[in-house]
Amino acid sequence: MGLPGTQMWTWTLCVFLSWMCVGRAVAGPQYMVAIPAVLQAGAETKFCASLLQPNETLVMTITLKSSERNTTLLTKTSSTEFHSCTQFVVPLAQNEDVQNFEVEVRGNTFYSKEVRKVLIRVYNPRTFVQTDKPIYLPGQTVHFRVITLDSKFRPANGLYDIIEIEDANNNRIGQWLNEASNSKLLQRSYALSSEAREGNYQVIVTMGLEKIHHSFKVEKYVLPKFDVKVNSTAEVSIVQEEIKVEVCATYTFGQPVPGSVEVEMGRPLSYYYQSPRIDPDDPLGLPIIIAPSHKETKQTDKRGCATFIFSMSTFTKLDQKALKDELHVLAKVEEEGTGKSHRILCHVHIVVTQGE
Repeated sequence: MGLPGTQMWTWTLCVFLSWMCVGRAVAGPQYMVAIPAVLQAGAETKFCASLLQPNETLVMTITLKSSERNTTLLTKTSSTEFHSCTQFVVPLAQNEDVQNFEVEVRGNTFYSKEVRKVLIRVYNPRTFVQTDKPIYLPGQTVHFRVITLDSKFRPANGLYDIIEIEDANNNRIGQWLNEASNSKLLQRSYALSSEAREGNYQVIVTMGLEKIHHSFKVEKYVLPKFDVKVNSTAEVSIVQEEIKVEVCATYTFGQPVPGSVEVEMGRPLSYYYQSPRIDPDDPLGLPIIIAPSHKETKQTDKRGCATFIFSMSTFTKLDQKALKDELHVLAKVEEEGTGKSHRILCHVHIVVTQGE
């Protein structure tokens, strides 16, 4: 893997920092070094060092030490005060590792060494696979991409041993070997056979012992040939006499659809009155309450539209407490010559003013 990037480090997060501070006599040298207590393996981070009141030429050496190796991060010689911050790349590690952060300041008459523990933590990058569509027709091309992100969701370098595509029978139908993302998106494509078997397919990315799976479907689906739109106001007043509804159907390429339009408008019962129908011969003599509705059918015009006028009185004959203050409009367009149809349902709110 490549370097995941720069470790974020903020001076305000002092509580998370390891501090070293050694003071001699008031007039003698003093120094301080600050570094995050937890370091991200492979990331770029920084530490800051300060030297105060040097009375001679001093050499400050800062070293990160592990059981396997020592890494010198800074060697600075100065006879004057300084404050500097240094960027460095945290050594890579397979597992979490506690290492020694050592600061040594040496002069002819002055010597001090302090050691603190820092934790190097491994943040494994995550790899994702994405296809340009969830469903493909046989014969279409599957475009997919693979990206590896570090712990801060920045592109990292991914090394992919095997990238393969399996069909619905788990047969390998496509393969790429030893691919690398180079801290970018890796994009590839695969052309499906026109006779491709329908079912669930997979893109599988292998990275060492890890496998990432992404599924997509291959099936012979048919997109709707035309769209239906209902043009009506979002609300109507209960005192108005008529309700106008226009239904239009157009092909996906914009031309009007010739055919018939059936529109049914109804006003549903309130929840309190939504009980089963009662037989009129029932000894209790309970009345039957049926939600009012009206249905009409017309042919589309040259625009692919049909206009309907419904009388409000049709939907106000019952006790208003038994009805909801809304109308349901169900439109069905049937294409001439093929019999193919498309339905759409919409709702219109009824405004009931006080005193009515």
